[in-house]
Amino acid sequence: MKALLIGDIHYRSDGISLIPERKTKYGIEFLRRIKRRINQNIDVIIICGDILDDGENPESEKQYNEIKKVHDDFPVKKVLFTFGNHDKNIEKFYKIFGKESKTFIFENFIFYVFWDNYLENDVCIREEKEIENFKEFVLKNKGKKVVVIQHNPIYPKIESSYPYNISQPEKIHNLYKENNVFLSISGHYHKGIELKKIDGIYYLTLPAICEEPFKYFIIEISEPPKIKEEYLKNNVELIDYHCHTEFGYCAEDVSMEKVIERCELFGVKKIYFTEHAGQLYLSRDDYWKYKFFGDIEIIKKQRKEKKDRIKEYVEKFKSLNTEKAGLGIEAEINKDGKLTLLEEDKQFFEIITGAVHYLPPEYFVNQKLLEKKFLWTLEKLILNKINILAHPFRFFVRNNLERPKHLYRHVARMLREGNVKAELNFHTNNPDPEFFRICLEENVDIVFGSDSHNLLEVGDFSKHIEFMRNLNQY
Repeated sequence: MKALLIGDIHYRSDGISLIPERKTKYGIEFLRRIKRRINQNIDVIIICGDILDDGENPESEKQYNEIKKVHDDFPVKKVLFTFGNHDKNIEKFYKIFGKESKTFIFENFIFYVFWDNYLENDVCIREEKEIENFKEFVLKNKGKKVVVIQHNPIYPKIESSYPYNISQPEKIHNLYKENNVFLSISGHYHKGIELKKIDGIYYLTLPAICEEPFKYFIIEISEPPKIKEEYLKNNVELIDYHCHTEFGYCAEDVSMEKVIERCELFGVKKIYFTEHAGQLYLSRDDYWKYKFFGDIEIIKKQRKEKKDRIKEYVEKFKSLNTEKAGLGIEAEINKDGKLTLLEEDKQFFEIITGAVHYLPPEYFVNQKLLEKKFLWTLEKLILNKINILAHPFRFFVRNNLERPKHLYRHVARMLREGNVKAELNFHTNNPDPEFFRICLEENVDIVFGSDSHNLLEVGDFSKHIEFMRNLNQY
């Protein structure tokens, strides 16, 4: 069985914390990013305490419920929460998370969560009643392997003036030996301590998800446990060549400021805003009726009547005054082979990303005609000096058609000859490794694009990196 392990969240929606390293306002977003990434079957989620940074703040009950709601949406059998010293109010914690979050039985495993008590100066103690409840629960389920969860570490002992370890760790260690515990999971110590085996018991202390590099774990609970480390912060230097903004009709919650903030948070070296040119020139209704595919005069008319938003887009970018971002545009080809970007506006953009989002119904007579028109569109994009081809071949997938694999090498050669980069893009897309392998063979540069329409996509290149590693490029 597999478990998702998350250390101290320290969530606080207003972002207030006495310790600046704790990114308290991102707690909900961190959890949603993890949920978005999970692409394997997880049986149980374990949260090791300090759910909030201050369990007595006026918004604490609302914030607990926000956390709980996110976890309720995970497709797992059980979520186990433990109480931490920063959660402070155990009655409130009990009210929200309830007794059912303390135990879980699955196959040959027992999970038992200890909600320990705290004295003055954060000294952690385990009451005899809690110990007896544990022993009774194990006895009722005799013969099963036991996984215990608590906030404070048991072993190894952490040498510090601050009481990281629980009081009387030797007593608790002996309790575990006598009751078939084979894995103990804790949080609290923000640096974390790797898995160690002591007297037949595996001890793991989770690092805090609220501090860089925002680490969490997937663990296969077996003998021995198999652990996979995951990071929300990128550990390789990356540029994102495809980010959308508040100017896009298809945008969700992105804005230029928020995108930059998350790129700094998640370790992205630079991002390029690449809004849809057609959406900046045309009204929402005209764009979604694909009027950009018709005569270029409709775009010229919008400019003449001062109804387009290109200059507004450019001025907003200039107002940010940042070296963290560059300005680009995502343009298409109309029926006459012209770029949906006025010549006079090209001067504003560092990069022009070309894309095929639409071809008219009359091209769909058969696959052969559609492929011919697709290649013609790519040819015209390249002749118009685009720098990057966005999401190659996604057009076919979006229209429930098979990718024309026999065109892969031809398209790669077109890109190489036109000095155009191929974009690796996972936004509503599942790129084919075969095409990108051919791009590498043909010396076509590959760039990463998040194609971010919402903040959860910004800076998340976990799939891109795994994809390139499988191509032996990372």
